[in-house]
Amino acid sequence: MGERSSTISGRRLPLPARSVNRLGAALTRVGLPEVSLEEADLAAAAIKRTGLVDFGTDEWHEPLRVLLRSLDEEARLTVLGRWFAKGMVEGALENRLRLQADWTAHPEILEERIERPLYVLGLPRTGTTILQNLLALDPGSRSLLGWEAARPSPPPERATFGTDPRIAGAQRTQRLLDYLAPEARALHPVAPQLPTECVVLFGNSFASLDITTIHWVPSYLDWCLEADFGPHYAYYKRQLQQLQWRCPGDRWLLKSPAHLFFVDDLVETFPDACIVQTHRDPVRAVTSYCSLAAVLHGIGSDTVDLRAIGSVWPQVWAEGLERAAAARERVDPARFFDVHYDEFVADPPATVRRIYDHFELPFDPAMADRMRRFLAEHPQHVAGVHRYAPEDFGLDAEAEAQRFAAYRARFEVRAERLS
Repeated sequence: MGERSSTISGRRLPLPARSVNRLGAALTRVGLPEVSLEEADLAAAAIKRTGLVDFGTDEWHEPLRVLLRSLDEEARLTVLGRWFAKGMVEGALENRLRLQADWTAHPEILEERIERPLYVLGLPRTGTTILQNLLALDPGSRSLLGWEAARPSPPPERATFGTDPRIAGAQRTQRLLDYLAPEARALHPVAPQLPTECVVLFGNSFASLDITTIHWVPSYLDWCLEADFGPHYAYYKRQLQQLQWRCPGDRWLLKSPAHLFFVDDLVETFPDACIVQTHRDPVRAVTSYCSLAAVLHGIGSDTVDLRAIGSVWPQVWAEGLERAAAARERVDPARFFDVHYDEFVADPPATVRRIYDHFELPFDPAMADRMRRFLAEHPQHVAGVHRYAPEDFGLDAEAEAQRFAAYRARFEVRAERLS
């Protein structure tokens, strides 16, 4: 991380949270041990809480070690930040223990067939979320909801899918996030009973780019970009089998920008996947992503280096676009459908209909009315406007335009005014 650091302009944590951090820092200075981020301690806590001991396959050990070292040495976590990181890791370890217990008791779960899943991927901030929400209005779509992604065991049941007690726990967590960082909702609306990004499931094998959005962990990000994700896609598939076992749909509807980096692994894991890639001015998209990362980093750290964020993420997302383009050269073009942001926002129902036509999916005409009602009830920026500019992150808009020139030319993506 560079030497120049700055707090996020115009925002601070609520006073109670700041007070806890100050008190915790003072107690640490006089000898109170810090919240432990040691793997052995976290694993022991998960075992004690669940009464289980089998974590299943072993692909998670290396990334967890890298993650914990990066959290401890690079993330500059406050006392609350360390507690949140501890809870994140322990929660994932508990998920692994419970998932393995489910699969041992019911091996038929892993015989579930996942056929023709529909994936939405693209740069963050390019319409992937609203497109996912519209596609989810099809009763045949099996979306991944926030509450079940956070706690995938026990397998959800169709009869209690809307009343599962895990929903209340996820709502409490969401209220805490909204309290600590209300700007995050404006940038990326989430809720326990709305479709969420399936990258969350990769957190259970500690191979998740989602974590790099939440914390400043550059060494862990490097590991993610260099690692073989094949074993992590295999574990991810097992979780989808778990979730559909007693609560199936006609097809999975899944979304995450992180899949851009691993299209080859995605297609190898799901050979009949249907993939929608969204496109928008990458300079606008990446700048907005930097703003979201800065807000989320500020929950767990008092110091957020905006220029460091700007020095990393544009080149990372450029690499993601390059990897996806290269993978597409190796895959049947019919497996992909491209959606341009400006055409999508001009007529969302028509865009969805073209997606269905391309993949030869049955389209219920009543779905168009459901989409129009959804859009009327969820106007853009309903949670407020979060303002940002490339200069906030030390970026030069013209230089960034050059970085993404090849991508723009290939997919005919127009530049947008940044204001």
